[in-house]
Amino acid sequence: MTQLLRVWATHGYHQNFRKLLNQGIYNCKSCSILRYSSESDKLEKVTDDIPVKEMKESPVIFSKGKRKPVSKEMSPVSTQLQILSAGLEKRKLQLYVEKWFKDHWFTSSKVEFKTVDHSESSKVKRSVKTAVEGGKKRKKKKTTKTQPGEFNVAEASQRSTPQVDKEQIKDISIEKIDLNETYRKYNEKVKEERKAKESDRKREGASSVEDDRGSPIQKSAFGHGAQKLGKTLSQLRKAEFAKDATAVKKKHYNEDLLSYIWGYVMGGKIHHAHSVLMQHTVKPEYEITEPQIFNCVLLGWARKGNEVMLTEALTQMKKFQICEHYDTFAAKLLCIGSRRTYNKETIRDILQQMEEMNLDIRCLIQNCEILTPRDASTVLKVIQSVDPDYSHLKSENLTTQHYSVPLLRDFNASPPEDAPNPLFQVISSSKFEENLQKQLKFEETGTVSMDSTYFANFSKKQEKTKELLVEQFRGTLTAAFKFSLQKYSKDLEQIWPFLNALKTNKYIDLMIKEIEVVAEKEYSAGYRKYQLGQSVINSIKMKYFKESGYLEQQKMIYKEYIGIILSKRNPNRCHREIWQSLCLEHTGKSTILPDYSFPDHISFKIGKFLYSLMNRHLKILSKRPDGTSHNIPVFCYASRDQGKDGRVLAFIQTHPRIKKMFMENSVMKCEQVFYPMIVPPVPWHGKQLGGFITFNSDLIRCLDDIRMELKYLQKYPEDSLHPVMDSLNTLGTCGWKINTKMLDVIMELFKKDAGSSLDLPPAKHTLPKPVFPLLEVKEMIESKTENEDEKKKKMAELWRKYFKMKKDRAETHSLWCHMHKTLSLAESIRDEVIWFPHNLDFRGRSYPFMPHLNYHGDDVRRSLFQFANGKPLGEKGLDWLKIHLINLTGFAKRSSNTERLHLANKLLPDIMDSADNPLEGRKWWQTSDEPFQTLAVCMEVTTALRSEDPTQFVSYFPTHQDGSCNGLQHYAALGRDQAGAESVNLSPFTHPQDVYSDVVELVEKIRQKDAEEGLEIAQKLEGLIKRKTIKQTIMTSVYGVTMYGAKLQIYKQINPLSDEALPSEFHMPASVYLARCAFKALEEMFSSARSIQDWFTQIARGMAKSCKLPTQWIMPMGMPVIQPYIKLDDDMKFKRDYNIEELLKFKIESRKQRNGFPPNYIHSIDASHMMLTSLEMYRAGLTFASVHDCYWTHANDVDLMNKLCRKQFVALHSQPLLETLSADFMRHIEKYQKEHPKLDKSHKQSVTDLRELVCSVPQKGTFDLDKVLESEYFFS
Repeated sequence: MTQLLRVWATHGYHQNFRKLLNQGIYNCKSCSILRYSSESDKLEKVTDDIPVKEMKESPVIFSKGKRKPVSKEMSPVSTQLQILSAGLEKRKLQLYVEKWFKDHWFTSSKVEFKTVDHSESSKVKRSVKTAVEGGKKRKKKKTTKTQPGEFNVAEASQRSTPQVDKEQIKDISIEKIDLNETYRKYNEKVKEERKAKESDRKREGASSVEDDRGSPIQKSAFGHGAQKLGKTLSQLRKAEFAKDATAVKKKHYNEDLLSYIWGYVMGGKIHHAHSVLMQHTVKPEYEITEPQIFNCVLLGWARKGNEVMLTEALTQMKKFQICEHYDTFAAKLLCIGSRRTYNKETIRDILQQMEEMNLDIRCLIQNCEILTPRDASTVLKVIQSVDPDYSHLKSENLTTQHYSVPLLRDFNASPPEDAPNPLFQVISSSKFEENLQKQLKFEETGTVSMDSTYFANFSKKQEKTKELLVEQFRGTLTAAFKFSLQKYSKDLEQIWPFLNALKTNKYIDLMIKEIEVVAEKEYSAGYRKYQLGQSVINSIKMKYFKESGYLEQQKMIYKEYIGIILSKRNPNRCHREIWQSLCLEHTGKSTILPDYSFPDHISFKIGKFLYSLMNRHLKILSKRPDGTSHNIPVFCYASRDQGKDGRVLAFIQTHPRIKKMFMENSVMKCEQVFYPMIVPPVPWHGKQLGGFITFNSDLIRCLDDIRMELKYLQKYPEDSLHPVMDSLNTLGTCGWKINTKMLDVIMELFKKDAGSSLDLPPAKHTLPKPVFPLLEVKEMIESKTENEDEKKKKMAELWRKYFKMKKDRAETHSLWCHMHKTLSLAESIRDEVIWFPHNLDFRGRSYPFMPHLNYHGDDVRRSLFQFANGKPLGEKGLDWLKIHLINLTGFAKRSSNTERLHLANKLLPDIMDSADNPLEGRKWWQTSDEPFQTLAVCMEVTTALRSEDPTQFVSYFPTHQDGSCNGLQHYAALGRDQAGAESVNLSPFTHPQDVYSDVVELVEKIRQKDAEEGLEIAQKLEGLIKRKTIKQTIMTSVYGVTMYGAKLQIYKQINPLSDEALPSEFHMPASVYLARCAFKALEEMFSSARSIQDWFTQIARGMAKSCKLPTQWIMPMGMPVIQPYIKLDDDMKFKRDYNIEELLKFKIESRKQRNGFPPNYIHSIDASHMMLTSLEMYRAGLTFASVHDCYWTHANDVDLMNKLCRKQFVALHSQPLLETLSADFMRHIEKYQKEHPKLDKSHKQSVTDLRELVCSVPQKGTFDLDKVLESEYFFS
């Protein structure tokens, strides 16, 4: 018999479907379960079911025949009932069917039964008999053709013939059905509904049509002709939309197919790759246009020497009219090279075909995208067998590529030959070889183990418990992983190659590592799924690169590159050019590791699958309060609302027991990408080429997972990014060492939990546990003296205090964990030379890869670093160290350098006491604004003074020079604002100007005036307005801080005041008042800056509102910038990999575009200034590091760095920056107008107004930029 219940196995094999149907009879309260009986040759139903006449719901006819909807009285069923049938139990199927009926609102419907045609019954019986006898081969039965609207039961019966369990059909009642009548009525109803909809559309079309922008145009304006025009335009728009949608789908189809086949090829399963390719060439969903889909299969067979399969793939390639590429001919030659003897005539024919197609034979290996180094050597031998003089290597080295940006023309000249090499003798050859092996091992395993600085006494029992739990997890995950792969499902179809490319234990290792990562802190669930999937992809790439010879070649060139950059002689070329020259010399290509990037949704689906395994199978035993035990999941999920649009974001963290077990451990694990490199990084030479040795990284760190910023760069040529790459390489090759003296002091304070007054977070167990005052609440409830309103207020206040204590305790513990990891990292590399590869955010600002330990951190982290290469202090080095010390204390903001030096000499006894007895002495260093950096300088100054000759003392200490409110400096220079330039030290003065103090004076004047007029809050603030109170607000005002943000910044400074100084109820009103006063004072002082900022804001608003475009511009260094503020739901991010054209069509977040542009543009200008200075310092052979607008170098080189810094600032602002920005916006507006020629009147006017706004560049003042060259305190 055949089951006629429509259970479509959308996620399972047909074999599983057949097994399911033979497991038993499924009873359902909401439907009638029907079977076909071969004995009685009739449709039968279970006697226990409700009779057909008494059914409240429509029955569903199931079969393996044509998918037809079920008729019901209210409306046709548009959605088919589809059930995951593979391995389902009876109850699960029953519940699923019941839920489906409930969701689709079925109403009563009478169904008649009909006996099956006897002419077909014999065929059914034969097929059933074959199935019962266990025969595996099933011949395709001929079926009778059905008329439209009919449903052939016999045909459905022949398509699925599972085995018959005769015991199951003993007690069955029989009723007849008339399916043809049912479907005839259904079809008539559908036709009636279509006619009704068509008539509605005609009535709507008679009243109005739509113009090209979607706004209604009344018929009375145009009459009958307008209606025809509207129809025509509507049809054209639909056709154009359908065409674009098809093109996009075809593009994604080719990308996904290529990724799928590449996964098989990288995993060594070329047979599977070929099978998939043949399947899609027989029935492709869309046209196959990507030649590499065929080429990667061709090369796979060529490596095996299988000419038959290669020829089959070539035949299909010709069938789809895909032109042969360099990789195609390389595959043919490689197949010949796998034989013992070469057919020279065939080789000549292949080379002749290349010439006929105008393909340069000399560029064969260079232009092959997927030819591996081992393949290339074989192809080279094959070609040389007929042409002994053939070589794919270029005889000449890479010629120096001049910068095309006008600002960088001076850098195209050759650097001075006598410039020293700052990397000379940073690391010895033997130490480098040792560290290289360690670094390669780190990158291969993906994790680094290190000892904890706090939990050194972790008991053996706890260690054993953790090991047993991890082994238990491994066993559980291994069994679950293998079982999941045996059960094929639709969800696994797209990621199947990537789940079979590695050994099982590798996937288990990655999942265990993921548990350790999530144990550290809470993460976004989507982010961690993507990162876990990306780890799998990277492991597959690593395995493929190792097997194909890429890593061997990369290591060879890397060693030669290191030998050049660490030599005594300055290479006189940038690091990028050195690397590319070596690559060309050895391989004929400018890079080694190929950029094999897979769509982001592939990574997300892999991570999602692995997380589903962990969620389902990883449990730990927990005891309830009543003493019973139960299993609880390892991962905990929490959902939080994101914004006003109702979006909910899921967060993930481990169970507290798991967290404690993994975190409170004597051995800690760190992800390799977060661990400093112990050898110099590979220089940036591509958008995704650079950083680590064995795998690629992204040049741009993206704001979210859709990576819009990185995709935007793909539109521009790579040479436009060369200046940016060269600057990052300068920062990345700067070697560092840990300041072990400072590390010991900080660790002692940290272990004793004695540094809370110095911003060292205490351990969690030292903090008081928040306890809700139940006794106080009880007394308050029982009190009869207070009314209900007062009780509610007091109760609310108690709850607020309780939750604030919980929040503060959790935040402090989070900071403690971060500091614990930082100190453990520093301790693990205390004797090593380390490097930090850098990349950029979308604005062009540079950051080290490593977030936990880097010199960009706070006061504690900055104090831990010193340069790996030392330099004698010379004549002025010691003086600059002393001035730097006073700068850190914040004691003499308006004093000249001479006065600061005098103050330092006066404080020498305190300085030396701090260095000798940091924890038991007078502790003068703790009074500083930056206490730990101050202590580090105290130690360096003391050591230098006690040396035989301070001028010859070799100092490794980085000396800082910081910009004076750098954002306002750039605004003053853009607008040539004389008053603003003077307040931020662009003009030369004998003493430095302090803009923060100037604003405080103006705010105090405003306060005095308001107090005299009787304003209470102004009177309360008398004597309380300090420089520190509004410093952050002034600093961030140029970066777009809002009134709300300024209020919170000031409240943070006011809140610690006692009730005697300012009662708590006045804290928030005082914050609001001071924020308004600060903005008013800034407008008076920087009128030009305010006008430019308003111009920026209005342009960004107009681009978002009128042109529906995000704000885009080219930074002065040539890098294109886009603000990636678009609205894209979290569930849409990983559905597929969007390209930049698709992303630009999403809705723009206008508010973020408007508020973000002024600060982001200033950040890009600020970043350009830093990059110019770094390139100039590299040409001069000087060590340079930067924390945005804070520049670091050796003490003896501070004077020269200041000179070069001022020179590049003047060069930068001598360019027509605002005019260039205006021209960039005009190009985008003109492009938008060209693409949208038919705009309605109001829209067209808004675009015209935007053009006028963009052209009206703000007027400039009279400030002379050359004065900056003479300003001693521009950076100080």
